[in-house]
Amino acid sequence: MNPILIAFVGVLVVPLFVASWRLSLLGLAVQGLLMAWISYELHPALDPLPFSIGMFDLVIVRGLGAPIALYAALRAQSATSRNDVIPPNLMSWTLAVALVLVAFRFADMLVPAAGDEHSIVAAATAAVLLGFLVLATQRGPFSQMVGALRIENGIAMFELGNTRDPAMQLAQTVILVVTVLLFRWYLTTLARTSTAKSSAVEWLNP
Repeated sequence: MNPILIAFVGVLVVPLFVASWRLSLLGLAVQGLLMAWISYELHPALDPLPFSIGMFDLVIVRGLGAPIALYAALRAQSATSRNDVIPPNLMSWTLAVALVLVAFRFADMLVPAAGDEHSIVAAATAAVLLGFLVLATQRGPFSQMVGALRIENGIAMFELGNTRDPAMQLAQTVILVVTVLLFRWYLTTLARTSTAKSSAVEWLNP
């Protein structure tokens, strides 16, 4: 298996075991940058336009933009460093590892021959399954956003093996940018609402 894809799977798993929102965002950033590296290795001679759109999507939006936008929103709130992406218990950790194994088994059935295609399918499936695990086990807005972005990264990983129409690439990138901006707006608005409620309670109960 390609060492970069091994690193990608590692970046998917490690933040699940460490209750830190900073590490979750770092994981998302590294996922985007690793996908850009993988894309360059798979398509070194790609036409300039689709290559530029792809790199903008993977490096600027996924690798830098989304993590920085959410980091700034949480930093402005002085959020506590602890954030459980999945419940901190043995059952959740075991389920996370089991889902990674299921992803590789699925890749074995879908792409029997070893190679980059097999590894990409395994890594992408793991990203999607772990993203759904986060969505299914957490109710907090930030954790839900992380789960959604993990799934989005998994879908992007699936698409790395094939070239896409530049117009479709651009449309998907615009949708992702709008989604990230919406996430940031929601986190900021949620913080303001919580502050206003706290102020109202303090005023009513001096």
